[in-house]
Amino acid sequence: MFYFELYDDTRLQGLKHSRKIKLVNDAVKLYRKDYPLNLTKRLLSIFIVCGIPTLISLFMVRGGLAIAWFSLSILILNIKIAGDESPQVKPYLDQLIE
Repeated sequence: MFYFELYDDTRLQGLKHSRKIKLVNDAVKLYRKDYPLNLTKRLLSIFIVCGIPTLISLFMVRGGLAIAWFSLSILILNIKIAGDESPQVKPYLDQLIE
């Protein structure tokens, strides 16, 4: 989904876009089999990073800014988490390429 570092791997440059996406998604699936998603930690981070500022802006500004902040902060949080996980997913991508 947001594993930009893995899509830009030099070994994947000669492949079609759909093949790159399939390889990266398969690598992430293999990674998730060994290290399942910690749902409690993920929900807590969404509440802290996205929910609390949204509630504060909702009470202060009343409206659209809160919804915009919530959407944007979830997107940014997902990109950051995927970026942090990319080095751990890379060995699984190596398995699929070889």
